[in-house]
Amino acid sequence: MAEQRKILRIFKLISLLKGVKRRTPNELASILEISKRTAYRYFILLEELGFVIDVDFDNRYFIPTDEGDEYQFTFNAEESLLIKQSIKSLSASHNLSEHILKKLHMMSEQAQIGENILNASNGLKIEKLSKAITEKLQVKLMNYSSLNSNTDTNRIFEPITFTTNYTGVIGVDVENAPNESRIFNINRIGHVDLLQKNHEFASQIEVQSIDAFGYKGEKLHGIELNLKRKAYAQLIQFYPKSKLLIKGKTNAYVFKAKVYFSENLFRFLMSFPDEVRIIKPASLQIALKEFTQTF
Repeated sequence: MAEQRKILRIFKLISLLKGVKRRTPNELASILEISKRTAYRYFILLEELGFVIDVDFDNRYFIPTDEGDEYQFTFNAEESLLIKQSIKSLSASHNLSEHILKKLHMMSEQAQIGENILNASNGLKIEKLSKAITEKLQVKLMNYSSLNSNTDTNRIFEPITFTTNYTGVIGVDVENAPNESRIFNINRIGHVDLLQKNHEFASQIEVQSIDAFGYKGEKLHGIELNLKRKAYAQLIQFYPKSKLLIKGKTNAYVFKAKVYFSENLFRFLMSFPDEVRIIKPASLQIALKEFTQTF
């Protein structure tokens, strides 16, 4: 467990160093709940792995990034390869090596997950749910906090896939099977118990696709947006799945995708009225206007 916490802290340190806000060693140590001396040891480790650690005149440390990429909290292909090679060469016989490499994959561009996985408690829940998805096993979601009923309950669940950024898990609530799929919020799950029982109902459920805004609905709409830099940065930070759907350069980004008309989409558009221009469809303008009138 101590080794796992160390790996998670290193992952989080990289995220902090690649963020917009630069921090001193004391600030980083406080956030990560480690000593200042340990923070410096982590700097050395990251440099050995190939990261460039820079410091400004105010003794604030950071990993230099290209313009716009400072909001990206995942590893790129080159960073992932460097860490994988180092782990394999230095820890080939360590029984946690494969465990760490799986975590690394989950934090790479091939499986972006954002800050949720950096929470150690959520990381354990996601690992167990991932195993259950892969092996098609049932799980028991312990002490799930329901906002609707304001109660904590245990649920037998058949997980199928995760939502964008791993904030939720989609699957079948066995108690209500074989109805449609359901999403459980990762943060509201107390903990996950793996059950040695195979899926019974999941194969009967057709899971609707999740769009770039982490939403599933009835009808997908092809949209095109022009984004300025601030809107672009916020979009890829909160909805990293969207980055693969964006082309262009600073202040001239174009987002093209098929999405559902959802509250997440509307709130994003409302938050950046001067940073986002709707190119098409005209129906999105109408839907957005109707949504704003509900406030």
